[in-house]
Amino acid sequence: MKKSMKILSIALSLTLAAGMTTGIALTASAAGGKKSDVPAPIAETKAAGQVYLVPGEGNTLEGTKLSESELSALHLEGDVYKAGAVGTQLPTPTTTKKDKSNNPFTFNGWWTVVDATVTYFTTVPEVEETTYLYADFRAALSQHQDPVAPSAGSGQVSYANYMKVTRAETDTVEYIPLYVSGSDVPNAVHGGYSGPVQWYNEWFTLAPGDLISFYISGVYGGQPIAAPRVAGGMNQCQLTMESSGQYGKTAQYLQPVNGDYGSTTFFDAYAKNEAPVMAYTGPYAKREHAFRCYIKFYNEGGTMTLYMENMDAKLGIGEMI
Repeated sequence: MKKSMKILSIALSLTLAAGMTTGIALTASAAGGKKSDVPAPIAETKAAGQVYLVPGEGNTLEGTKLSESELSALHLEGDVYKAGAVGTQLPTPTTTKKDKSNNPFTFNGWWTVVDATVTYFTTVPEVEETTYLYADFRAALSQHQDPVAPSAGSGQVSYANYMKVTRAETDTVEYIPLYVSGSDVPNAVHGGYSGPVQWYNEWFTLAPGDLISFYISGVYGGQPIAAPRVAGGMNQCQLTMESSGQYGKTAQYLQPVNGDYGSTTFFDAYAKNEAPVMAYTGPYAKREHAFRCYIKFYNEGGTMTLYMENMDAKLGIGEMI
C-alpha cells in the first residue's frame, strides 16, 4: 500500500501505444482478405521488477542481506535486502541513531520517489522495474503527522493540538491544527519532548467578533486540554500577548472574554467551568486578516505566551487596521 497515485511507467505506456498502432494496421489489411489471415491477438505481458530494502547506515533489519557479488551486480554498497511478495507487510527496521538529547530516532516508514514525488509504502508494491525502498528515521519533533478531520456532527476532533474558532457571522465552529517545533527559549516547557518547544499553525483568517481558544496536549496531560490552565508553583493561569514590530501587535487584535473584562488571567473562566477564550475585538480588529500564531508555556503551563502575526501587514499587501 502506498500513499500516492500510481501510473503506468513510460516503458509500458510506449509498449501499449505500439500495440494499439499495430492493431489498427491489421484491421485495415484484413478487410479484403480471409478471416484466417488476421493474426491472433498477442497477450499483454508485464515485466515484474524486484523490490529491495535499504535500511541505511546505523540501521538494521532482520533477514538475509544480499551477498557481495549480488551487491556488486547492482552497483550498491552497504546492507540491502530483498523485499517479500507483492502486498505483504513491510518489516520495521531498528536504529542506533539518537538525537542530541540521546533519544533514539523513530522509524517513519519506507519511501522511494514515484513520479517525482516522495512516496511512502506500508506493503511491498507491485513494480515493473528494480525499485529501492529506503528507511526513514527521524527525531520525534521531525515526525510528519497528517491532520485528521473531526468526525461529522460529533463535536470531537482528533488533532493532538488545535485552535477552536467560532465564527461570529455564521456561529459555526472550525478546528485549526497546531504543530510542534523546537524552541531556542531555554525555560519554555518541554511538553513531553526532549527540549523546549513551541506550538504554531499555518495561516488562517479571523473576522471581527470571531472567538478563539487553544487546546494543547503534553503540557497538562496526554489529551488536548484548554490552555492556559491553573498550574505552576505560583498557581498561575495567565496569558501574555506578545508583540513585535509593526505586524505582530497581538494585544491590539485580541481581548479575553468569559467575564475576565480585559484581564489576561482566567481564574474567572475556570470558576464558571469555561475554557479561556479570546475574541478578535481589539482596537486593530476592524476587518478580516490572515494570521499565524506562535505559543509557548512557562511555569509548568501556568503561563502561556501568544504571538499572533498579521500576514497582510507583514507582506505589505493590506492595511494594519
